[in-house]
This record gives sequence, structure tokens and C-alpha cells, in this order.
Amino acid sequence: MRTRLALPVASVLLGASLMGCGGKDKPAVCGSVDTLKGSISDLRNVKLTSSGALSSLQSSLTTVKNDFDAVKSDAKSQFSSEVASVDTAYASLTSTVAAATSDPSAVTLAAAAAALSAFASSVQTLVSDVQATC
Repeated sequence: MRTRLALPVASVLLGASLMGCGGKDKPAVCGSVDTLKGSISDLRNVKLTSSGALSSLQSSLTTVKNDFDAVKSDAKSQFSSEVASVDTAYASLTSTVAAATSDPSAVTLAAAAAALSAFASSVQTLVSDVQATC
């Protein structure tokens, strides 16, 4: 009698634990990277040659930084090299944007555009690697 009851109970418990591995139970990093991806899209839409572009860029960078901090927290050590790459690119981007803000010229705006491109590329690598696990 015990073995007849134990088998269905074990079966139900195993099935319940396997259902938790897929479907809607994605890691938190999947959601935070989707949010970051949206922020990057908004950042890429800033036209550096338009009036007020630098203040729009700085505002977008603040949003991206907050979203990236959430990804870093959720990603833990699994994506540490990608996170480090984004950190480095972000530091370069904020530096070039600050330089362009204090001395707007063709040279400083071009440097900001190049840093923005490198930053977006680093983020895209992170996003792709995270999404491959979601």
C-alpha cells in the first residue's frame, strides 16, 4: 500500500519541480535586460546634431545607468566580463559627453558619437548573452 501511494506522490512532486524550470519562471536578469534594451534604444535615438541633444543624452544616460545597475545586480557573476565591458564603455561615454557639454565642437561631438556607438555595442553583447539564457 505504501509503495502504491509513494509513486504517485513522487511523480507529482517531480512534475511540480520540473514545471518551475521553464515557462514564466525566468531569472530576474531576463526582465532587467529587457528594460535596459529599451533604454538603449531610446539613447540611440538621440540626434547629437540637434538642439538640446546633449541634455537629452545626459538624461538618457541616467536612465540607462539605473537600468544597467539593475542588470548588474541581477546578473551576479554569470555575466561579469560583459558587465565589466559595459562599465568601461559607460565611463568613456559619460566622459566624452561631459567634454562635449563643456566644449561643444565637431571634435567633441564626434568623440561622444563614437563612445555612444562603442557603449551600445557592449550593451548589445550583454543583452544577447543574457537573452540566450532566458
